[in-house]
Amino acid sequence: MVKQKHLFKIILILFLTLTYNSFAQVRPEIELAARGVMSVNIDANLNSTTSAINDFSDSGILLGFRQKLYSNFRGQFVIGMQFPDADSDLGQIFFHQTFLLLEDRTNIIKLGRSRVASSLIEFPTLRDDDAIHFTDVLNPYSSGVNSEDNQYGNVFEYSHVFGQRYWLRLHGEHYTKTPVAPETTENDFSLNAIGLSFMYRVPRTQLWNRPILQQIGIGMNNFLTSRAGYTNKFDKMLKNISASAIINVVRDPVYFIDLRSQFIYNVGFDEVKHVTDNMLMTRAASISNFTSLRFLYRKLERPTLQIALSFGYKSFPNLENITDQYQFVFNTFYSLGLNFDIGLQVQYLKYKGDLASLFGNSETRFQFALVYSISEVWNNQFDNRESLLNLEHGYIP
Repeated sequence: MVKQKHLFKIILILFLTLTYNSFAQVRPEIELAARGVMSVNIDANLNSTTSAINDFSDSGILLGFRQKLYSNFRGQFVIGMQFPDADSDLGQIFFHQTFLLLEDRTNIIKLGRSRVASSLIEFPTLRDDDAIHFTDVLNPYSSGVNSEDNQYGNVFEYSHVFGQRYWLRLHGEHYTKTPVAPETTENDFSLNAIGLSFMYRVPRTQLWNRPILQQIGIGMNNFLTSRAGYTNKFDKMLKNISASAIINVVRDPVYFIDLRSQFIYNVGFDEVKHVTDNMLMTRAASISNFTSLRFLYRKLERPTLQIALSFGYKSFPNLENITDQYQFVFNTFYSLGLNFDIGLQVQYLKYKGDLASLFGNSETRFQFALVYSISEVWNNQFDNRESLLNLEHGYIP
């Protein structure tokens, strides 16, 4: 009788354990991430005018749910919102991430609203739009008022990973259109951009090894425009080709230096000979480069101090006026505590030719910033190929 009681207890414990585990496998993993970016911006123009604003743009929150599926795939739903730029017309809150994702070890499918494939690598600037004219393929459908028009859109994206290091990515996107005619509405979600990229990228779990070549890749972005006077779809495409690389120059585990560079060649339209607005600027042939040299003091594998110097240059060879622009960016960030940093950034921009009439001759900006990032996971079940904070721009990439 005693043995039967013990046997019953063992069976009951096993049943409860298995039942709990089955429920635990069904319950989704929940991740909450947030980033606060606060800066005081002081702009000094050539005409001696100076302005200062308290800028909290790009601060936002992300919520993600991940679920194990019946196959080897797992599913994820992400929704995120942030505060847009102060001079944008997007309102107080902007939903920049709302997508579903299916992935296994070698395949990733994303469908929804997210970051478009306008840039191949991330640069150590305070915000991702600080050098957007050099770092991103620009949206030819936008008036240029909102920097977010160049960064976010409705996406369908498929990626295949070979050997965990070689990424082939195909994407179809809807870039935001600025309404310029009665027939143009915000409900138009038709495909207006297609492209692909191929890159070699060292997995995040292997970055501690400090390989000389961390990433190299090439990409193509083709915008399906309604170019006047042309009927062939290939001729109506606005074609952009990008190439990028990240090289670890000094691989010391404490005193670390890397070099990041990206080139963008916009084939452009031959008929564009003058630039008078943003849409013409994005349709004019151009060659741009942005390069950053970054020093990182990483004590006990924790970033403590970063100093970065970046330079961008862009020229428009087919315009009748000699037109180009360049930008210097210097910044430094120091960790006050876990995930809490203080920073200083200085930018200098110079415009020549048609761009001087459009943007002014030059501008200098000083930014004093505080940044706090945090991520919490409940019912942790999966490894992290990409965390929610990886969806956001990071000045310590």
